[in-house]
Order: sequence, then C-alpha cells, then structure tokens
Amino acid sequence: MYLWIVGAVLVLGGLVYSYIDSHPTGIIDGSHEGDVRITIAQFGNQLNSVSLQSPTVAEEIRRSYSPYVSPELLLKWMQNPSTAPGRATSSPWPDHIKVDTVVKNEVGSYDVMGRIILKTSTEDAGIIPVSLTVANVNGSFLITHYEENPRAEEEVATTATVTAALNESVSLLGVSITPLSIEEDSRCPTDVTCIQAGQVRVKVMTVDGMGTSTTSITLGAVEPITTEIVSIWLTDVLPAKVSTTATEDEEYRFTFRVDRR
Repeated sequence: MYLWIVGAVLVLGGLVYSYIDSHPTGIIDGSHEGDVRITIAQFGNQLNSVSLQSPTVAEEIRRSYSPYVSPELLLKWMQNPSTAPGRATSSPWPDHIKVDTVVKNEVGSYDVMGRIILKTSTEDAGIIPVSLTVANVNGSFLITHYEENPRAEEEVATTATVTAALNESVSLLGVSITPLSIEEDSRCPTDVTCIQAGQVRVKVMTVDGMGTSTTSITLGAVEPITTEIVSIWLTDVLPAKVSTTATEDEEYRFTFRVDRR
C-alpha cells in the first residue's frame, strides 16, 4: 500500500509539472495573462489566411477570426473589410504577432501592445505596431479592440530616458525596468583625492514581450544591456557622492537611456 501511494504521488507530481511546463504564465496563477497571449498568438497566425483583396473576404474573416474576436468586432470587419487586418498584398505578408506588453486595465480586460511581423519568401520585411484589447466574453478570451499603428508619435520615438528609485518599476518603449539593488558604489567622494574615480553597479530586472531577465549595469559603461527590443544604458546616479558618508538606499535615483533596437 505504501509503495502504491508513493507511486501515485509521483505520477500526479509529474502530471502537474508537465502542465506547468507546457502552459504560459497566467493560466494557473489567476491573472490570465497566458490566456491573453494564447488568443493573440493564435489570432496572429491567422492573419495571412485572410486576403483583403479576395471577393470572398467577408467569409474568410468570419472563418479565420471568429474563434478569437468578439462578435461585435467580427461583424464590423465583415461589413467593412477595409478596416480588418489581413494580407493586403502577396508579399510581404503578416506572419505573426509578437506581444510586447500585457496590462490588466481598471475594467478587468487586458490592454496589449505588440508588433505584426511581416515576412517575404527570403527575410523579415518590417513590423506594424498594434494595440489590442482582450476581454473575457462568456468564458472565452476574445479580442474586442484592434488598432494598427497606435500612438504613431510615440512609436516613432527611438530613444528615451527615465528615472527610477530602487524597486520602482518604470516602462517605456515596450520594456519595464526595475532597479533591484546596489552591487557596488565605489565613487570617489568630492571631498577626497582618489587615485581611481570608482563606479556604480546596479542589479536591474527588465521585462519585455520575450520575458524577464536580471542583470547588472554599470554607470557610464560603453556596452549597454540589451533585451529583444531595446538597449539600456545607466547614464546618471543621484545623489552624487559628496563625502565618505554612505548613501541610504531610499536616496538613490537612477537615470536610464533606452534605445529601440
């Protein structure tokens, strides 16, 4: 009996591990980010199957998009296909949607920022920024809003700066940055003559559409840290070290420069 119980526990543990390993974050933690990402991914895989120049485009929209889009949005696209996403030319074509951010809004639906990846037969052919809203509609996570090239002026921006305190998360250009801890602050105080100027090294967490990573970044370093979509430099740390007195953690402010790759 003991061996049977142990065997049953091991089998159950294996099934649980397999489920967790094969499902995106959100399906089991209650936030439903995984469900949202699955809806966007499956919808993005259908974009090339809808030819906007086809005489049967309305039927193609219904057949390809109905599992992923709310009835209201689907009807709008079928009645006016020029407002629907899909393949406008033979090449390039929309290959898939890469999700950059998923944020739960105040009404309980999810605001998604991403990029349609365009392809040709030989290479990538650019992107189309997209903004989507996904909501729980009668138990299914469906797209209720879709917009290409949202906030055009913001998307044109290729570089920006932002300042954060320790453990404060800030977001720009599709990435979230959180300074986690001071690994080194060996700056030479202004009231002391030093042989070396010293440096500041900070552990930071970055989050973008490809996931989360933690790494160290050094003030004024020539080489940035990089994510899937941006390069990040630490350009300033305040307060300046004016004496040998240690700076308290809550006093630190870090300025980052972020460049879109």
